[in-house]
Amino acid sequence: MELIDVELGGAGGRQVLRLYIDKAGGVSLDDCTNMSRSVSTALDVEDPVDGAYDLEVSSPGLDRPLRTPEHFEKFKGSKVRVKTFAPVIDRKTFVGTLKEYANGEVVVDVDGREFRIPHAQIAKANVVPVIPVFD
Repeated sequence: MELIDVELGGAGGRQVLRLYIDKAGGVSLDDCTNMSRSVSTALDVEDPVDGAYDLEVSSPGLDRPLRTPEHFEKFKGSKVRVKTFAPVIDRKTFVGTLKEYANGEVVVDVDGREFRIPHAQIAKANVVPVIPVFD
């Protein structure tokens, strides 16, 4: 089992601690349930989150987040959306084909133009689901 991402947030005073997990072949509802039970027990003992929160465990989904160099390597050739903290070459959002991850940079082809985005500048990156079109 691989922990893909962790999010803590929420509105209205109630926080949600969301864990995204994956494994070869994908995760099942039983995998999520078992992980939720295990993590919940550990969190009850350690109590690392201030205040009340809800725990959610799920698969990363079709628009899975990309965080590590290994994630970017695994999804080379996929359509991705990359958002940066500050403008890189006069833009903050790049939607295109993930070409490679090299030397701490993510290379994205946007309409035939390659952009090299420093990993440290990436605020959020995810795979963009492509829906097949049938004639």
